Amino acid sequence: MGDWLDRLLIAALVVLAIGNFLALLRAIRGPRVADRIMGVNMIGTMNTACICILSVLLKQSWLLDVGLIYCMISFLAVAVLVKNYIALHRKEDDDA
Repeated sequence: MGDWLDRLLIAALVVLAIGNFLALLRAIRGPRVADRIMGVNMIGTMNTACICILSVLLKQSWLLDVGLIYCMISFLAVAVLVKNYIALHRKEDDDA
């Protein structure tokens, strides 16, 4: 590929790495549970994008399969977190 495209992909990886760090801060600091779940979802999405960019950069098509599987696992993790959060929220409403 062209040298400019490689530089663009590396720049995109750097931007995604910074975004991952910021999403990790959001997942840790909160302040609400919904913010933490959104942070975890953002981390999964940006990691999937990083894997796909690496696939293009390294010319390894099998990394796209890894990215797809990672995306499905990330989605299931967020779905489980939301289900647990809703169940906990309903339990608190019943106790009040």
